[in-house]
Amino acid sequence: METILNYLENMFSSLPQTEEVLRAKRELAAMMEDKYNELLEEGRTDNEAVGIVISEFGNLKELSAELGIDEIYYGESVGLQGRFVHDTEVKKYMEQTKKSSIWIGLATMLCIFSPILLLILGGLQDNGHNITDVMLVCFGLGALFLMIAAAVGLFIFHGTMLDKYDYLKKENIRISSESVSYLRTYQEKTENSYLIRLIVGVIMCIISVIPLLVVGVTYEDNELYGSLAVSALLFIVGIAVFMFITAGMERDAVKILLQEGDYTLEKKENSRSDDKIGGIYWPIITCIYLVWSFFTGNWGYTWIIWPIAGVLYAAIVAICREVRKKS
Repeated sequence: METILNYLENMFSSLPQTEEVLRAKRELAAMMEDKYNELLEEGRTDNEAVGIVISEFGNLKELSAELGIDEIYYGESVGLQGRFVHDTEVKKYMEQTKKSSIWIGLATMLCIFSPILLLILGGLQDNGHNITDVMLVCFGLGALFLMIAAAVGLFIFHGTMLDKYDYLKKENIRISSESVSYLRTYQEKTENSYLIRLIVGVIMCIISVIPLLVVGVTYEDNELYGSLAVSALLFIVGIAVFMFITAGMERDAVKILLQEGDYTLEKKENSRSDDKIGGIYWPIITCIYLVWSFFTGNWGYTWIIWPIAGVLYAAIVAICREVRKKS
């Protein structure tokens, strides 16, 4: 068995030591041991038993599908096109996206909520209430800066947590059939939740202007009511945006892994090509703008280069895509 186990280690040496691979190795070791003991009981010599076991179980290429590691084997050992993403990595990415979407949604909501207290205090002050400028700065601006600071911290932290998965958006990837099944099931289970959040968010954005319209018609000259109406609008829109972000990030994560929608192989290739073009094009445009502006001094007119450059960039990208498609 020592010879067989050494051979087994060599068979799996080129594969990543993931949970799936280790499970397959244990299963194959058990199968080899059962066969080895069976042959010994039949009266075979040790050398004969070892030779038969290796001849029957020594080809990982033939056994990879039965062991459930065919995608890993072909992705890592044979080197087929596309980076193979293991099942554990797929689940980790989905879990991290779900967690981060909530915190990023909350951070965005905090940014939208941040001026509400300042608006209300300003409205109270304009309406004759005893609100001093010191109170306005300490409480109104203080709350605004604290909320924005907290939001920026959340953006940075959760942006960093998701940065390690950027390759999923940019590279050609492959996932196992089990991961595809898991993602399709997840997609079906969350479809209703996604639609509900999307519909509720859109409705909230529409009705958010109602307080502003009512106050504009009924209490046109009342600063306090105007401030309250704007605050209500920001509050409702903040909740709606939270729903959009949480629903959208989870849905995009599934599309990224399945390479659908904006993340197909063709669009990834286009994106990489566009980045290369932009990396050369925009620095040149910036140099032209600065040279032209400094030498002529016509800063009020030289800005026209930017809309023209934008149109030209879109045309250049479209031409390059068409040429690449034909080639």
